[in-house]
Amino acid sequence: MRTVLTIVVGVLILSEAAFMTFVVQSSNCGGNSAALVACGDVLTCLRLTSADRGDQPVSIGQLTSTERERFNQVAGLSWITPSATVLVSPAQVGGDQPRRREIIAVCDTPFDNVPRRRFGKAPLTHAVAYADGSTGLISVREFRQLDLSKFVDIRIIQNSKQASGRAAAD
Repeated sequence: MRTVLTIVVGVLILSEAAFMTFVVQSSNCGGNSAALVACGDVLTCLRLTSADRGDQPVSIGQLTSTERERFNQVAGLSWITPSATVLVSPAQVGGDQPRRREIIAVCDTPFDNVPRRRFGKAPLTHAVAYADGSTGLISVREFRQLDLSKFVDIRIIQNSKQASGRAAAD
């Protein structure tokens, strides 16, 4: 009798676990969710800098040390895996430039958590932010075709102020 009860309880526990797996979806935090936020926030920081300059176009290479401080708190960056990098284009943003579909920021690591799926995983994609203010996902193939030779790692921009601050303190 005790063995039958143990088997019944075991079957109930396994059934509940299987049911909960079907009903409850895993978290969609991190991965491309975070990378999309980080890429979009980089673009927002550039646009705010442009607005501060009287709506003059601005690029990542033209930032003063004070303007670089905006990039020290890029949202989403801490949620991306440490091996992932958000790369920023030297293209100008803001001002009276027409909004174009040029990539301004891109995450170099592909993730498969967006779009969220109940069964299986989404294809690997890279998060991007465009000069027109939108964010999106591009395929691994599209990422490989990008010329990233002039893009810079957002962490270099963040660390440059800290490095110049250390030099001034020495």
